[in-house]
Amino acid sequence: MRTLDLFFRYIRDMKLKTKLICIYIIASFSALFLLLIVLKAALGKQLFSHEQSMLSNALNQSISQLDAQINDTINLSNVIYNNDDIISAINVDYGKDYFKMYTAYSNIIKPELYIYKCLIPEVTDILLYSSCGIFPHKNLVNSLSDLETEPWFPEIKDIHTPSWIVTGTKESPSLASIRMLPKIPSYPFDNYLYLEMDYKNFFACTNSISQDAYGLVIAGKNNSLIYQYHSFPGDDFPVNAQELLTDYEKTVEEYGSRYIFLSAPVESAGWTIYYYSPISNVKGTVERTIFTSFFLIALCFTILFLLTFFTVNSILSPLRQLTGVISKISLADIEKHELLIIPNRNDEIGKLIHTFNSMLKRIRSLIDEAYVQKLKAKEYQLNALRAQINPHFLYNTLSLISARAIIAEQTEISETVQLLTLFYRTSLNKGQDTTTIRNELENIKAYISIQLILTSHSFLVEYQLEETLLELPIPCLILQPIVENAIEHGLRSSRKQPRRLIIALSEEKGICFIRVSDNGCGIPPDKMQGLFACETTHIGIKNVNERLKLSYGDNLGLIINSEADNGTEVIIRIPLQKNSPKP
Repeated sequence: MRTLDLFFRYIRDMKLKTKLICIYIIASFSALFLLLIVLKAALGKQLFSHEQSMLSNALNQSISQLDAQINDTINLSNVIYNNDDIISAINVDYGKDYFKMYTAYSNIIKPELYIYKCLIPEVTDILLYSSCGIFPHKNLVNSLSDLETEPWFPEIKDIHTPSWIVTGTKESPSLASIRMLPKIPSYPFDNYLYLEMDYKNFFACTNSISQDAYGLVIAGKNNSLIYQYHSFPGDDFPVNAQELLTDYEKTVEEYGSRYIFLSAPVESAGWTIYYYSPISNVKGTVERTIFTSFFLIALCFTILFLLTFFTVNSILSPLRQLTGVISKISLADIEKHELLIIPNRNDEIGKLIHTFNSMLKRIRSLIDEAYVQKLKAKEYQLNALRAQINPHFLYNTLSLISARAIIAEQTEISETVQLLTLFYRTSLNKGQDTTTIRNELENIKAYISIQLILTSHSFLVEYQLEETLLELPIPCLILQPIVENAIEHGLRSSRKQPRRLIIALSEEKGICFIRVSDNGCGIPPDKMQGLFACETTHIGIKNVNERLKLSYGDNLGLIINSEADNGTEVIIRIPLQKNSPKP
């Protein structure tokens, strides 16, 4: 027990860096072990690749057998195609010469075709279709009109190479190889060779590719269905052949989680074989590998979690104690906490606790400095209160003048004094740096009304405001310098009639736009750059521009658009946000 206590004390006093190194070493070995497990899990992919390789080899063997049968059929077709006796016999205009017709049947057509039929067992029937007018005879020669009625005839018309067509019914299909025979120049007759194969026997070589369940679809030219086969036990079902032929890539994407898909060409006939086999054939082996990998990964994570928990608890437990003590300290009794914790460990956490007392001393000195700053702030507040005495005196005096003007029935004087009172009250804004657009508009309306009285209403004023934006906070006194410049330098110097001042408030893409425009004399281009540098006896355009940049960023300063003799437009942009602008 003593040895165990010493061991835990050694771990506790170990340097934090050493602890982390140990953790990283253990984590690294765990990661290496995990990597080995992942590599083992990757064998699942190798199993799939191996299965695909075996299936591909089996499929190629079946294709080789099918190719041999197709080539035998094509060779037989070529022999008949090049048989001059047969070609001559069906390119004669027999008319009513039945003896000559019988002689052609007996001596040429019948014996030749019977011999050819015996050469290849898969070929069950050989027919000739002719337009020469020869009478049909024992299913050896038929009229071409019988062939022309077939829906697929336009696809093989005038084609001298073998074309493969699936005929018959769905329950009893047949495979036929059809081609046009050569013509004799002196007779303009069309003749076709029709070879019919035993459908099931012809494709029997594709029915034993694998002992496991699989499906197979053979597509002809233009993705026509030639043959399909499947044998799926249990709940498995074959992929729809028409869907596969219509869009093979989409079918693979849709069923790729259930089947392994392969495709290969049958070059001798221009076909394509699509093969698919359930993934469940190899799923058992893969699942066992995945389960083993999962178990080992879970074990590694459990060990890593325990190590992490021990380390974090070793670090955070004393810090949690320190935090609890710090939370109990108040400014009122800070001087009582000279020594809070006596450290009993020598690692970085212990050093942190050692320095806590020094921090308390520093806090006391900072508190003393804060008290001094607080006294100065009180003094500043007192000075600000004294500074408000003059505005109050001004308001009282203006109110008295307004009252005397009303008594003397001097309405214009009273109105002017009231507007002046409103202007100064909204300008001072109780000493606040920010106001709302509504209050700013009250200030500017009072200012404009006074200007209208002073200039005998020499210009017109128009307000275009969106009510939803009136409560947006903005810096104080940003409109008055702009409106003052518009009146003094734009409208007063203009000879246009009527002279017009427009104040518009709108919102676009999260930005509130305040536009002050006039139709005055405009600003000459050479004075545009100097406009932000000049100072007036008022706040000034430069001051407004700098305040806007400080409040909302350098990219949201004033925008001034002016054209000589056509007026000036000044645009203020305010972001739509709940927070007040920066002071």
